[in-house]
Amino acid sequence: MSFIITLLILILVLGGIVFIHELGHFLAAKKIGVYVHEFAVGMGPEIFSFHRKNDETKYSLRAMPLGGYNALANDMETSKGLKKDQVLENKSFLGRLFVLIMGIVFNFILALILLFFNGLIYGSPTTEPIIGSVLDESAAQMGGLASGDLILSVNGKKVTSFDEVLLETRFGEIKDVYTFVVLRGNTEISLNIKPDIKEVDGEKTPSFGFTSSTIRERGLINAVKYSLVQTWKTTKSVFEILGKLVTGKIGAGNLSGPIGVFSVIDNVKQNGIESIIYLMAYLSINVGVINLIPVPVFDGGRILILFIEKIKGKKVNPKLDTYLNTAGTVLLILLMIYVTLNDILKLF
Repeated sequence: MSFIITLLILILVLGGIVFIHELGHFLAAKKIGVYVHEFAVGMGPEIFSFHRKNDETKYSLRAMPLGGYNALANDMETSKGLKKDQVLENKSFLGRLFVLIMGIVFNFILALILLFFNGLIYGSPTTEPIIGSVLDESAAQMGGLASGDLILSVNGKKVTSFDEVLLETRFGEIKDVYTFVVLRGNTEISLNIKPDIKEVDGEKTPSFGFTSSTIRERGLINAVKYSLVQTWKTTKSVFEILGKLVTGKIGAGNLSGPIGVFSVIDNVKQNGIESIIYLMAYLSINVGVINLIPVPVFDGGRILILFIEKIKGKKVNPKLDTYLNTAGTVLLILLMIYVTLNDILKLF
């Protein structure tokens, strides 16, 4: 039963994130008059579909609940019988940019809404890196950290959120000693802490033994502030993680696919709906940021090509565009296979 509940949550979380992303593209395309052949929820064989009155678009539900897509009229070559102004490639630069960017924008809007409701219903957790508790005889206690300390920096890197603290202490090269600068009362204190090294999923991980603060603030204004600040700080952390992946400071083994997310959901569901909502917001921000990557298979790649065409004053060679998209798709499939296999190995 637990497996089925986790699977349903996974479908709702990932399916909801992809649906919102595609909805952003869809509404933007409709707004500027682009012909949309189909708006699909899910992938694979069609379960059922329908048409709305005076609407050309087919709305369909497909068998595989993860994913979805918009079948837009992209170019004249594949859009025979349509008017010129119904095809995306004939729209203005700003119009095409609007359609491409709105999927990403909707992912961030979803995160803002989810975090706002979490803050409004459950109270807004502090976004500052304040230590909540310190475990007895832990590395943190031995090094001098105490409950209520505000962490200002780790190894010389300024931190403004607990996510940034985790980024500096959990990822990258393991150090013998980590230098924490904390604010205790009105006094800044520098502490050198030697972490305990634990092995998790075959990888060595530094452990310190402290938790984040559980301070919460109530009210509408605090909920709005929390959603804005947490979205910004999470976005910043995701960009930093991507940077560490590109530079090799974080190995690809730290990436997770649907199976890895399944395991995370299986753990966080025990903490209630609040944790699931937060995870969905976090993943939605991840999807938004990843789609900004200038690789052809992502929205960012198509946006890059759009800007290249604007600068050159002419369209990119269609064959080159096809080759780039094919190469990007192949690389993405290979990455997903690697990540999935890695997730399976971690289960055992």
